[in-house]
Amino acid sequence: MVSQRILYECCHEAGHVVAGVINRDRMLLVIGHAGAIISDEQRQVYEQRFPSSPVRPATLSERRDLCCECGGRTRRTEVSLGARRFYPGARLCGRCLDFITKEVAVISAGGVAASILVPSEHNPLRSREDGNEVNTFLAELEEKERAIACKKGRLLAEKWMREESKAVLAVAGVLQERVLDGAEATRIVQENLRASHRHPS
Repeated sequence: MVSQRILYECCHEAGHVVAGVINRDRMLLVIGHAGAIISDEQRQVYEQRFPSSPVRPATLSERRDLCCECGGRTRRTEVSLGARRFYPGARLCGRCLDFITKEVAVISAGGVAASILVPSEHNPLRSREDGNEVNTFLAELEEKERAIACKKGRLLAEKWMREESKAVLAVAGVLQERVLDGAEATRIVQENLRASHRHPS
């Protein structure tokens, strides 16, 4: 029998994966919990991103970047490998707001999925890590704009996770046993998504 903690961690990572696939991010590797079966090749992919870190729950993906006509853009930060920051143009246009709303939804989806599907277990550390990533991503926005983006992103994450709980549970079920390559994780999600969220192959 799988512990509630492992189930929570797997649902958390599965939430990130499902939201990422909906957002058309490219999945690379998904680790549901530290004790999952991992191949040597998968371990190498993990160690490229986290060279000195023991294997722990993580969703590795390639996220889309933005370079908007209004001047809004994303840029990689030097603080953490893979971390990004959004820089607004002269104004926060509709295209930029839609982009950052979806980005916040992907970051928030792990905690949202786990709280919906495993409500008896709560891991504030994982939620804090996601919150820190959102704060880094939106750090250049004014406080009011940041609050709007956070609220819209959280609401979108909740919508996606409630609509796509079947896909989240399908991914989480596999993650309880083993680590998933990005292509396999994407396939499992696509096979279990509602038609409105499926992308043509």
